[in-house]
Amino acid sequence: MARFAGSRNDRMSSPLAGWVTRLRHRVLPTYIDGSELPEDPEPPYRARLHVPEQVTPSGMEVTEREVVRGTVKVVYEIRCGCRRRWFQREFQRVHVCPRCGRAVLVEQP
Repeated sequence: MARFAGSRNDRMSSPLAGWVTRLRHRVLPTYIDGSELPEDPEPPYRARLHVPEQVTPSGMEVTEREVVRGTVKVVYEIRCGCRRRWFQREFQRVHVCPRCGRAVLVEQP
């Protein structure tokens, strides 16, 4: 039986044999059943309002507090090279120093 160049036996014995199969396993998505996924953890902004009884040391008083939403006001402090400083509520990239009149270029925090 004569063997021709590029026959199936030559291709299977090469070091690159099966590269398509290996590549397919890496590239194609793997599907999983959604019922196997764990439940979503509680988000970090949720507060535990009570401590479990087994965790509370004896003699410690546990109280509950109401959790409310708050607001934040940002105030930027700008300093010039002449050591003059002032405050702004909004971020601006360029300011004019009230003391020396130079332009002050600031970086965003």
